[in-house]
Amino acid sequence: MRLVRKNPSPVFENTLLALLSGVLLTAAFPPGHLSFLSWVAVVPLLFSIQNSSWKSAFRLGFLAGLIHYLTLIYWIVVVLGRYGNLNIFFSVLGLLLLSLYLSLYLGVFSALAASVRHSRFELIFLPAFWVALEYLRTYLFSGFPWCLLGYTQYKVLPIIQVADLFGVYGISFFIILINTFLFTRLCRDKGHSRRPKWEMIVIISVTGSILTYGYHALSQHMAEEGARPGLKTAIVQANIDQSLKWDPAYQTETLRIL
Repeated sequence: MRLVRKNPSPVFENTLLALLSGVLLTAAFPPGHLSFLSWVAVVPLLFSIQNSSWKSAFRLGFLAGLIHYLTLIYWIVVVLGRYGNLNIFFSVLGLLLLSLYLSLYLGVFSALAASVRHSRFELIFLPAFWVALEYLRTYLFSGFPWCLLGYTQYKVLPIIQVADLFGVYGISFFIILINTFLFTRLCRDKGHSRRPKWEMIVIISVTGSILTYGYHALSQHMAEEGARPGLKTAIVQANIDQSLKWDPAYQTETLRIL
């Protein structure tokens, strides 16, 4: 009797890829502090939706978003329980509902990405979709501008200097641009021309411009600082409980600690 080994189904593989993207996105934020993962975190998701309809792509993106937000904003449970006086059931429910809502944006991104899969301008479309959805999330229904992708680079000073021109959205655009470029390079068929030359020109131009601006801004700042008289400062983190810091009865003790 001969045993035949079955390969995993495409649905199973795509689901794992989507979940992987969700985990990588979370790891790129604190407390993971693995910010370099953001440059490849969306690639598995793009692979999972490359042959999917927009409906299937939406489901995969939604799944990636759900695992991402459940593991990223877990602190919502503590906030609702400790400062909102909600029991654990309603605190967890609040986290779940917020995560479900935020996951819609990643689902819409995936559906849009699937709809332009064979477009010659995919490299530009995907970062534009991502940033448009981040901007929408910032203001829709009073807004939730937490955990935008560009924030993962807060320690990479040469890259984030361009934020004074484009805000955090410019950093997010750049990150998704790199993710999309890596994806198109990895999945390119030998017989399928995608005009790689102009894509490479875009990547080199954008990366070069961002780094040039960043290093120039930093060097200019250092030169200005060197020309000024020195001034020593300090920041005090007193670690006062949020429920006590604004309590008038605790004001004297707060000042004493500070």
